[in-house]
Order: sequence, then structure tokens, then C-alpha cells
Amino acid sequence: MTPKPLVLRKGDRSMTYIAAFKCLGGVVICADTQETIGDYKQYTEKLLVVPNAAYPLAIGGAGAGNIVEPIMDEIIHKAADEKPSTQKDLLSMLRSAVNFVFENEISALVLSRQQRVPQFLVAAKPSAEDYCIFRIVGKRVYRDNCKKAMIGFGSAYNNSLLNRFHRADLPMQQAVMLAIYLVSQSKKLDDGVGFDTQVAVVTSNAAALEEAPYVANSEQRVSDFLRLTDALFLASIDNTIPPSRFPDVLTQFGTAVAELRDRFLRETAGLMLNLTLAGQSGVWTYPKIFPGAVIEVGTFGVRAREDTPEELERRRQMFEALKENSNQLANRQFIEMIGNRVPLYLGEETIQVRGTAGVVVSGNS
Repeated sequence: MTPKPLVLRKGDRSMTYIAAFKCLGGVVICADTQETIGDYKQYTEKLLVVPNAAYPLAIGGAGAGNIVEPIMDEIIHKAADEKPSTQKDLLSMLRSAVNFVFENEISALVLSRQQRVPQFLVAAKPSAEDYCIFRIVGKRVYRDNCKKAMIGFGSAYNNSLLNRFHRADLPMQQAVMLAIYLVSQSKKLDDGVGFDTQVAVVTSNAAALEEAPYVANSEQRVSDFLRLTDALFLASIDNTIPPSRFPDVLTQFGTAVAELRDRFLRETAGLMLNLTLAGQSGVWTYPKIFPGAVIEVGTFGVRAREDTPEELERRRQMFEALKENSNQLANRQFIEMIGNRVPLYLGEETIQVRGTAGVVVSGNS
């Protein structure tokens, strides 16, 4: 059957920024969302993940849209169907998907040589092997066994930033913040890189796109913290500041950082609670708030805090009573704890309690 001719758009995603790197517990991949068509700029999502936790794979693509999109779609569908368990099987699947699209769809396009060379980064976790990152350039698939990779605007500056901050033992949330920072810097400096930031995470069980409100909030967080750390850097190497005054500089910095951390912790708690109640996917792919956090909602707004020693002891006594079948004591303590609130179960380790004062979410260890 003769392939149906495709109409080529002039969009060129080579003017983009996509990076992927390993961290503790997975891989983070990030991209901008600007597509340039001549002098016209439009929003386009450059990252895809295998949906419904069918297979832990995320892919980002740069190049002409009519080439990038069918290849990404084919890889996503084949990964969900075949679920390759080794890097060798994954490599074979990627090559098969790329060749299929080139032979059955792209061959019908009238393209320049440069337009026929799209680039992709694929991050995945085969069930039988470790996390991996593949690069695809045109029809060629490369298994680099690398900890980090970049396509699009791989400028000396962008590479320097990635090399400066990245390490393999970064916790997942720090890696996501680094990804957001890297894209934000490329958007400031690289022509053709812009619009919103996209981030996807690959863990052992699934790949998920970060929710847009969380990414936007985190981008502001990165900017605010950089202003504080930049000022501290300059003050730290300023010999005109007398030694007797420098402790005041550190105190002011510590106070400002603590206040900023508290504000963003409250904002993150509110975002995660809203997204969870709205049924948004990917919200809890990895911890975004410290384990055991108590999220409270009331007339004061939203806040996240640690358990007090009294609360921990009360909880210990309650569960000890339950284990000893002392139901009377356990029930009395439980009723006393929730008052007239209505408990709603939100997950294996989270209980939401709703009452006249608002919502209280408590970690259940």
C-alpha cells in the first residue's frame, strides 16, 4: 500500500532544549514548549510518557513536527505493548519503531536532508535492568550508558550548567528542581527556547509528567532562592565586610531562606492537595513534601508541619492499644482525635479528616 502523503509543517523543534539525567530512584527529563514556524511561535508539548503506568518510559523530541510526532507516538505505543525487560530489547524496539515510521510515513514527505534528522532522548526503566537513557539521531539509536544527555541547544553554557550541578545521587525532588532551573536558563539565553517548562520523571513503576501548576510554582521557587544565594555568594567573598558583621549577613540569609522555604512548603502542600482531590495523575510519583508531614487547611489557609512529640506519643499509644485489642481505649482516643469530623481515605498512607475548621491530612505510619 502506498503511504498517504503528509503535509509538512514548517515547525522546527531543533530550536529547543531537552535534557535527561539520572538521579536517586529514577530519571528526570525536561524540555521547553516553544515551536517556531517561520516568524510565528506556538505552544507544543515536546515530552510524552507511556500512559496508565503501562511501562516506565518518557521521550522528548526535537526536529520538524511532522517527523517528531509520529516517531514519538510509535515508540510510546510499542513500549506499552511490548514492555521490553532489558536494555537490549528496548534498543531493538526503538530501532523498529523509528524504521517503521521512516519507511511508512516519512518517505512520502518532501524534506530537506536536515529536516530528515530529528533528535530524541528516551529515558526508561526495563524491568530486568537499571535505568537507561537512549539518544536517537535520524534513524540511528545510541545506547550511551550515560548519566546525562542533552539535545537541541547543547551549548557550552548549557552543558556547563548540567555538569556543574548534576550528580547521580541527587534526590528526585532536587533533580526536578535542577531540571526546571536548566530549562529556565536556556529560555533566558537561547533563541527559539521558550514558553512553559515541561518535566517528566521515570521511576521503577511508571513515567509521569509533572503537573503544570507545580512546575510553574517551582520555577518561581527557583528564581526566588537564586536571588538569595547569589547575594550570599557576593557577600561571602566581599572582604570589605568586617568579620564582626558577617555573622549578621548569615543570620539575615538564614531567616530569609527559612521564610521562603515555609512559604513554598505551604504553597506546595496546597497544590498537592488540590491536585490529589482533582484526581490529577503523577502528583505523588515521588515525595514532594517531607515524609510524615501533617497538612492542615483552615481559616489560616494551608500549612504543612511536623508531628509534635505529644502527637507521636498519642498515636503510638493508640496503635499499641489496637494491637492489644484494647478496643475501648483505642476507640475513645480515636473519637477524641477526630471530634465531629468525617474521615476520608486518600491512599495507603494518608487520611484526610474534614470538619468545620477545614481539612486535616495526617501521615499514618
